[in-house]
Amino acid sequence: MRTETQSRESDRPPAISVVISTRDRAQMAISCIASVLENRNPDFELVVIDQSADYSLKIGLGEFEGDPRLRYLATPTRGLASGRNLGIRQARADLIACTDDDCRVPADWLERMNAALTGDDRIGVVYGNVRPMARNLQDGFIAGCLRTAPFVAKHLRHQHRVDGMAGSMGLKRSAWTLLGGFDEMLGAGARFRSAEDLDFSIRALASGFFVCTDPGPEVTHYGFRSWSDGGKLIEGYLYGIGAMIAKHLKCGNWGILHYLAHLALRWAYTGPVVEFGHQPSRWLRLNAFLRGSAAALSTPVLRKQMLFKAQNNLLK
Repeated sequence: MRTETQSRESDRPPAISVVISTRDRAQMAISCIASVLENRNPDFELVVIDQSADYSLKIGLGEFEGDPRLRYLATPTRGLASGRNLGIRQARADLIACTDDDCRVPADWLERMNAALTGDDRIGVVYGNVRPMARNLQDGFIAGCLRTAPFVAKHLRHQHRVDGMAGSMGLKRSAWTLLGGFDEMLGAGARFRSAEDLDFSIRALASGFFVCTDPGPEVTHYGFRSWSDGGKLIEGYLYGIGAMIAKHLKCGNWGILHYLAHLALRWAYTGPVVEFGHQPSRWLRLNAFLRGSAAALSTPVLRKQMLFKAQNNLLK
């Protein structure tokens, strides 16, 4: 393992970089990191961004001491989107794979993610499957998102067919750079709580990139939630989605209305793309969505970049 200060700029860039942002979940993060390092892809690096309040993760990573693929950076920043942006800035590859600290990946995950990202030069974002860990779920659930076949969205009107979870997400640096990174006002730990990955995909499509879902690069999700905590999770998801859609309307991205229409159909007739183990309350979802939208309407935006203004400008 190398800390960021020990990394050498002269090193040849790897074929693909993995970025994990974590906070205060050392044991779970170590299991995730171990699974990534067991990938059979011969040419990758792993960048771990640690926003934790203590040094538990850094101490625990001692078992990987000497593995040159692992790079670790502790930071006082907060927020998942902020952590991912920092990790991608530190990463050296043009292809980026992201997973969450409560996921574990199989040995072929990077091979499959690489293939999905390079299948078409116009693909800027890929979502793989996130499969809930098999367990007795009498007391709660594990969120997941599964697709049975690949689909490539070429226009914003197809976004509803490629919604996914960032537990298995790939992107090209060219897309990340052009878009100014993830919106740091969105996502876990930020003001608007979620939807940083969905927002990134929508901005990618609006900028001419394709977005792909592919069941090949699948991960297993271990993020168990009790039924009592489930309402808070779902409320946070819809609060962030409401804020994200309001932001795009403020920026004049009227193509978002097509996605909003499909979101309304899900609310009325089916349910979220993410599987929560039960049918969430329609009132809970609508109430959170409207509150997130209202909060976003009073937040300044950068119209050209389609970002909330109250963040670091990653284009500098």
